Amino acid sequence: MTQLPNIITILRIAGSLGMFLCDVTGVVFWIIYGLCGISDIADGWLARKLKCVTRTGAWLDSVADICFVACCAWKLLPKLELPQWLWLWAGVIVVIKVVNQLSALVRYGRCCFPHTTANKWAGFLLFIAAPMTFWSIIPITIVASVATFAAIQEGHFIRTRNNMRKIITFVFALVVTSCLAQEPISDSTRYGACIMRNGSIVGINENERFAMHSVMKFPQALYVANYLSRKGLDLDDTIVVDKANLTQDTWSPMLKLFEGVKAFSYAELLELSLGQSDNNASELLFKFCGKPQSIEKCMRKLGFHDIHIRMTEEQMHKNPAKAIENNCTPAEMVRLFEWFYRHKDDNQYLTFIWNVMADCSTGLERIPAAIPTDARVVHKTGTGFPSPEGVQDMNDAGVILMPDGSYAIIAIFTTHSSSEAVIANIARHLLAQ
Repeated sequence: MTQLPNIITILRIAGSLGMFLCDVTGVVFWIIYGLCGISDIADGWLARKLKCVTRTGAWLDSVADICFVACCAWKLLPKLELPQWLWLWAGVIVVIKVVNQLSALVRYGRCCFPHTTANKWAGFLLFIAAPMTFWSIIPITIVASVATFAAIQEGHFIRTRNNMRKIITFVFALVVTSCLAQEPISDSTRYGACIMRNGSIVGINENERFAMHSVMKFPQALYVANYLSRKGLDLDDTIVVDKANLTQDTWSPMLKLFEGVKAFSYAELLELSLGQSDNNASELLFKFCGKPQSIEKCMRKLGFHDIHIRMTEEQMHKNPAKAIENNCTPAEMVRLFEWFYRHKDDNQYLTFIWNVMADCSTGLERIPAAIPTDARVVHKTGTGFPSPEGVQDMNDAGVILMPDGSYAIIAIFTTHSSSEAVIANIARHLLAQ
C-alpha cells in the first residue's frame, strides 16, 4: 500500500506521454487529461493518508507535473491563438524557473522542486484554464499571474530553504556562527539544527545526516511501546538480568543497582534507557524486544525514512566508528517528535515514555539551559565517544512546552563539539527566531 501513491504518479507520467498519440479534438485526449489531473491530487492525498511521504515520491511527483505540462503544451499551444505579450510572459516564467534550478544546483548540488501552496494553486488553475483558453484568454492570464508569483516564491524558497515567513533563516545562520565562535571548538565541527513551530520548520543543515548516539534510544522506545502493545505485555512485566552478562565499561547507572541476578520490568528498563541514557538497558531492550532492523522497519511504517538504526549498543561499544550507522537528519527527528507529541496519549506505553522523557536527567546544560524558567522540555540527549583532543559529538532533541500553552520542537546535532554550551547557544537562537 505504501507504494500506491508512487504507482499513481508513474501512471500520470504514462498518461501524459499517451496524450502525444491522441488528437486534441478527440474525447480520449480529454479523458486522459482529466484522469491525469485527478491523479495529481490523489497521489499526494494518499501519501499523506498512508503516512508514506518521501523525498522520492515528491521528486517523482515533480517529474510527473513537468511531463504533464510539457505534453499539454506540445499538443495545445499550436491550437491556441495567444497574443505575443502572453507568450513573452510565459517565457519570463520559464526563465525564472530555470534560474531557480541553477541556483539549487549551485547551492545544494541538485535540483529542488518545492511543493509550495502557490505552486499547487498555479498547477490546479492551469489544469482548469487550459480547456477554457479555446474561448477566452482571461483564465490563462489569471494563471500566468499566479504562476509568476509561484516562480518568484519558489526561488526565494530555494535560496532560503524555507517559506516566505522564514526570511530570517540566513540571518539565523550568521548569528549561530558568530555565537559558536565564542566557544573553543575544533575546525572539523559540524552542526545541524532546526525548530518546528506551527508546522513550519526552519534550520541550518537540517537535512544532513548526523550520528544519533543515544538519541537513538527515543525511536527504540517508540518501537518497544509498539512491541509491548502487540504482544499484550504490561510495563510491569519483567525480564531476568544477570549482571555478569552486561557490559561493564560503559555508561550504565543500572550496574550500581544490583549484584548477581535481578528482575527488571520493561518500565524500569525504559526509564534507565531514556531518563538516564543507560547503554545496558538499551542493549537489553534490543535483546528482548527487537533488533535494529525491527526498529528501522517500525520507523518506515510510521512514515519516517530518514531515521536509520543499524547498530546495537554492544556493537557500537566494540567499534565506536560504527555509531554513524545509527543516523538521522535534524528535520526528520523533529518530525518524529511531532508525531510523538500528537500520539502521546494514544496508549499507556506512549504516555509512560512521555513522562519519563519529561524527567530526563541528562543534558541539563543543553536545551534545558536555553528555555524560559517556567517552560518544560521533553527530550533525549546523545553523546559520542570522546576523541584524544577532548571533543565529541553532542546532540539533543525534544519538545519544549511553553508557559502560554504553545510548544516548539527542536533538534540539534553537533560533531566534535567541545562543550554542551554550544547546543544551549544554538537552542537560544532557534527559539529567538
